[in-house]
Amino acid sequence: MRKLFITDIHGEHTGLMKLLEHARYEPASDQLVVGGDMVSRGPSSGEVLRELRNLAIAYPEQVIVLTGNHEEMMSWYYDGRSDMWLTHAGKGTLPSLKKAFRRESELRACTDWVGTLPLVFEDEDYVYTHAGLVPYDAPDRQDREIVWMSELDFYAYPRELILNCTQGRPIIHGHTPCEFILHDGARMNCDLGAHTYAIEASRSLALVDLTHRLYYVYNIASCQIAERTLPGPSR
Repeated sequence: MRKLFITDIHGEHTGLMKLLEHARYEPASDQLVVGGDMVSRGPSSGEVLRELRNLAIAYPEQVIVLTGNHEEMMSWYYDGRSDMWLTHAGKGTLPSLKKAFRRESELRACTDWVGTLPLVFEDEDYVYTHAGLVPYDAPDRQDREIVWMSELDFYAYPRELILNCTQGRPIIHGHTPCEFILHDGARMNCDLGAHTYAIEASRSLALVDLTHRLYYVYNIASCQIAERTLPGPSR
């Protein structure tokens, strides 16, 4: 079984599907963890949500979808608690959701599903989350504020403290865009800036094969996929 991770898709449905096809993804046998921020900014948030929700329903043991801060804001909006999402790319996302979910009942079922997504997932090798976690609490006891955690705050914690919290397992996450995947031995940032970088040529989406220590990079401007080796821990 391969362990795959993808995060911060931000409405990039074409890249998502091309990466899964390129990697010869097998939902019945591969574990796929989605690290949140499926929606906002990109053109096809509705299609991304529909695709991943269908996969998660069909393969609940193999496909694990986590919440990100954009899912958090979207849930607040649809629950009538806050319009914050509309000022953070949500307004431009609404047409895509209405196109993908033509019936109000279908859209409501999807937004209800989004509201149930977990903050953290653990397996025997890794701990997965959207932005980070606070190492003074166990991974399964984290506050919802962790979906907003800044890279500065998360990486300020000593590596030893993080690994003590996770029983030696690195944390796989996204949230803060970087040009290449970064790994310091305790944390691995896999967000390559899909629809977030100001320079369009830098916007990419990564599918990480943790089992084989490589990752596939879809460049949104060129529509090309490159393969890279995962970095070893930096010191």
